[in-house]
Amino acid sequence: MPTISKGSVLSADVATVLTAMAEVISIDHSGAESETFKYTNLNTSGAGHEYLATGYSEGGTVDAEIWFLPATASQQIFTDEITTPTTVVANQLDGQITFADTGATTMPFKIAGVGIGVSVAMDDGVKLSVSLKTNGLPTYAT
Repeated sequence: MPTISKGSVLSADVATVLTAMAEVISIDHSGAESETFKYTNLNTSGAGHEYLATGYSEGGTVDAEIWFLPATASQQIFTDEITTPTTVVANQLDGQITFADTGATTMPFKIAGVGIGVSVAMDDGVKLSVSLKTNGLPTYAT
């Protein structure tokens, strides 16, 4: 049976406590991949390019759309990280997605960088778009 979205939670460090973000509309983890390089050579048969894994993987980003509440601490951490970036790996913010399955499966990750944007549209509420660059790989539940 598929996992429903309702009840899923995006959390991040707020004053060193993993705290659920308020008013999250959607969460997306994308861009994770094992890195490859083009291995095609003059002796390659056929028209297709050949690739090999480098031995490294990219953790991607965790993106979210959130109702804009600029006075909340759970959203202020993102602007704080932009104005004063964390440059020491040991001090990077923790993040986590908790899925709404029966086991409340989690996907913890370290936040290496933050990107934000605000969207104002007629006939809609003001929304904050957040992009969290992962450091290393998230911890996958599989």
